[in-house]
Amino acid sequence: MKSEIKIDRAVIEIQGACNFDCTMCPQDKRTGGRHKGFLRKMNLLDFEDNVADCKQHGMNVVNLDGSGEATLNNNLPEYIKIVKKYDAMSVIFSNGFRMHGQYMKDCVDAGLDFFRFSFIGPTPELYDKWMNNKRGSSYHLIKKHVKEMMDYVKETGSNCVVETYHLITDNDNLEQELEQYKALVEELGCKTEIWKMHNWSGAYDIGETNARKGETKSCGRPFSPDVVIRAGGLDGKRGAVHPCCQVLGRDEEAVLGHTSENTIEEIIRGEEYSALRQSHRDKTYTDYCRDCDFLLDAPETLVYTNNNRAEQKMLGTSFSLEDYRDV
Repeated sequence: MKSEIKIDRAVIEIQGACNFDCTMCPQDKRTGGRHKGFLRKMNLLDFEDNVADCKQHGMNVVNLDGSGEATLNNNLPEYIKIVKKYDAMSVIFSNGFRMHGQYMKDCVDAGLDFFRFSFIGPTPELYDKWMNNKRGSSYHLIKKHVKEMMDYVKETGSNCVVETYHLITDNDNLEQELEQYKALVEELGCKTEIWKMHNWSGAYDIGETNARKGETKSCGRPFSPDVVIRAGGLDGKRGAVHPCCQVLGRDEEAVLGHTSENTIEEIIRGEEYSALRQSHRDKTYTDYCRDCDFLLDAPETLVYTNNNRAEQKMLGTSFSLEDYRDV
């Protein structure tokens, strides 16, 4: 008898492209950017099909960002409404450049539950260096957008949580950066998480100073109730399924199936996904996993948070990746 497929969170990427070239991200066009087959937009019909398919397996949370910038999709409020139609929590991680004015209000009014501003660099100079925007964004502009969204949420009585996300850019300067970030967060009055950098499955060299250290073992993702569905795919197919978002920069290597061709259950039970799980059991690991620093048991990577979410607990879910690491 087959075991039941359980999905708690689905990362369903509605826009594969991004409007920034952040230094630490494989989307950075200066280092080649993302495989062109994954720079697509997911249409509303495909999105609802994916949401409905995952809901059959108990899905409670939908992240609409994946590894692209969800706010590039002008119809974002309609996607949020679909998530709410299926009684799930809607979550977006974003650079926040477009999240202001009427567009922001329409997203909140559509039922957005959680919005996180990626805000890398504790000073205006470091923000410009790491976010590498060419769209007129700035440290001060994003501060303004955070405040504007928080004010609207309060004004309307929305339950949407507004949070910032920060990375320590230099571990040798960790304490100073941490204090600068904490001062920023206190000024904004928002929830936050501050993390150390990761290496995007080996696609980004974070340097010896920032490198994580620890015992190597499965990250737990291939066994967890978490699925990642991309907007694009290979050979004109849509809805590529990846083991996680960390394979950004190695998109074409890590395809486990396409939802335009098969159901999510067929893909999870399929040959490629099964081989991935076996490689984690055997500790041989596939090529796109082998150099990933999420294989390292390094619990200190969450440096600071003022929210109530336990480290490694997936937002809005009841599971922790730690529960799936010892296989």
